[in-house]
Parts: sequence; structure tokens; C-alpha cells
Amino acid sequence: MLDTGQLQLSGDALLWFRQGLAAAATEAYERAVAHYDRVIAIRPDFYEVWYERGLSLEKCGSYLEAIASYDQALNLRPKSEVCVQIWHDRGNALQYGLGRYTEAIESYDRVLQINPRHEHTWQSRGNALLYGLDQPTQAIASYDRVLHINPDNSLAWRNRGNALIELHRYVEAIASYDRALAIKPDDDVSWHARHLASERSGLNYRPPTTHPAWYGAGFSDSRTFVEGDLDSSATFAPMSDRGIQPFLGRRNESILVVEDERGKRDITLDRDQYQIGRDPQSDICLHSQFASRHHAILTKVLKEDGSYGYQITDGDLDGKASTNGLVINGQKYRTWELKPEDVIVFGPKVRATYRRSSL
Repeated sequence: MLDTGQLQLSGDALLWFRQGLAAAATEAYERAVAHYDRVIAIRPDFYEVWYERGLSLEKCGSYLEAIASYDQALNLRPKSEVCVQIWHDRGNALQYGLGRYTEAIESYDRVLQINPRHEHTWQSRGNALLYGLDQPTQAIASYDRVLHINPDNSLAWRNRGNALIELHRYVEAIASYDRALAIKPDDDVSWHARHLASERSGLNYRPPTTHPAWYGAGFSDSRTFVEGDLDSSATFAPMSDRGIQPFLGRRNESILVVEDERGKRDITLDRDQYQIGRDPQSDICLHSQFASRHHAILTKVLKEDGSYGYQITDGDLDGKASTNGLVINGQKYRTWELKPEDVIVFGPKVRATYRRSSL
């Protein structure tokens, strides 16, 4: 909640607003939105409720609606220090929710026009440049601004190392990882990233005994995707080894067009079930640090008209949710019956489009 010093509400509006905050505190975000809507019906000029509504919508995975709420709050011209928080959260919804990195940077830049020492905004800006737009040099400049403000930000040191890896500046990357580890010695992700950097640079370095998996943050967490592992060094099995053949143009079939770090490929779907994830043994392997090892299950379903389609469900066969969830057409879902041209986002730069071949 924004700290505005006082609540300029009374009566039913104040009651509904407090109930909305209480619902959000217990992670009942849909109920919170309903309470906030009651407040807006009475006091549409109260920017705090638009902002809180945006936060709850974002937690529900409704990123477009969240951004619209943030815009309503900004249109009511709150104080500059309040605008800083709203613009930052708006940028995060664009980046981590929708993958619209250029627009996210525009929102972050609005923050920095007001407060050029806003540490978290420089960090988020660097993330968008590095992980979204593949601009490591510019990302390093943003991470350097973070570290000028707070030299003890271990995550900025780690992400700076990741950017240097992209530029093949391995010795400098190792130095950045060392700074991260000096601040946070138990950071397994930085240890693993340092090991990969030393391997690529040809330096002799003994890795930690445990090979840590990538654990980023989900959409409902305050952390970002990029709190995760560097690119995995695992050798992925080719598609033919997993029984998946490229789409050859056969008719009336389901096709999944996968886009990840290995490029773009068409997969014809004919099995009853597919496991999707970063694990090399997945039926459909996602080559990305941002995909969970067991990210989703794709299941064939019989439709009312007698035809077959596919339903996608977040998580593994045991029901354990993925790290980043599933965002389908800009909305977060646990389970969704796919329709032609649905776009499934697993994380930055890793997505799939569901298609049906024409008759």
C-alpha cells in the first residue's frame, strides 16, 4: 500500500477500501478487486484505490487491466514520490507480465526522471535490456548505476556478470560474480554462474558439488525472473530422440510453434500427453533459463464436436506449480483449453503458439 499519510475516505468507501486491503493481505486478490470496484463507484478520484486495484490485478495475472488501473492512478496526478512507485510497478507489469520490454523501459525512465537514484528501477531497467532486448552493454550501464547507489546489491553484481558473459568478457564476469559472493557467500546461483564463466574462459575452477537448478521468481513474487541461474550447460536431446518430428504440413492437426534460445520450430501434436519444460528428458524441451525444469503438461482432450484439441496445465505431473507460471494471451492461467493462435509465455524469450492446420 502507498504511504500517503492519510486516507481521504469515509463511510462506505472507507469500509470497502479497508476490506480490499484485508483481502489482498490474505492473497484473495479477486475479492480485493471487487472491493476496490465498490470504492471506485463512490470515489473514482481516489488514486490510491486505482493503484491498489492494479496491484491485485497483477497478482491475478491480469496485466493489461493492471496497467490500465495504474494509468488511471497516474491520470489523477498524485505526488511525485507516489508516481515513482506507480511508474515502477507499471514497468514491471509490462516487462515481467507481458514481455513488452521497450514500453517497460519507457515506464522506468519516467521514474528516473523524477528520482534518478531509484535503485530498483535501474535494476529492472537493466533486466529489460539484458534479458528482454539482448542489449548487454546498455544493461551493464544500468547495473553500474545500481551499484553506484548501493555497492552491496548482490543481485546487481550477479546480473552484471551475466551481461558480461553475453559479451564473452569472462574474466570481468568472474570478478562480478566474486563481488556478489563476497556479499552473499551462500548464493548457489552465483557460484554456478562463476563456474560456467571459468569454464568458458579456460580457467581451472572446481565447481560446487551441487548442480543447482534455476529458481527464479513467479509472477506473484516480488522478485524478478532474472534472480535465476545462468544458461544451463546441459546437453539437450535432439527432437528426433524424443519422438517429436517437425511439422510437415499434414492437414487437420494440432501444431505447437515453440520459440526459445534455440530458435523457432514446429511440433506436430499427436500424443495423449506431453511434458513441457527445461529438463532434457521433457517431451517438449524448452531451451531457456527462464523455463522451469517441469513447466507444464499438455493433454489431449475430446471436444463437444467430436474433434480433439489440447489443454495445457501449469506444473508437473504431481501438481507442483512451475516457477513462472503460464501467461496465455496476456493473462495468467493455471489450466487452459487451447484455441488456435493462443500464445503461451513461459518466461522472457520463451513462448509457444498453438495452431491448427487448415483442412
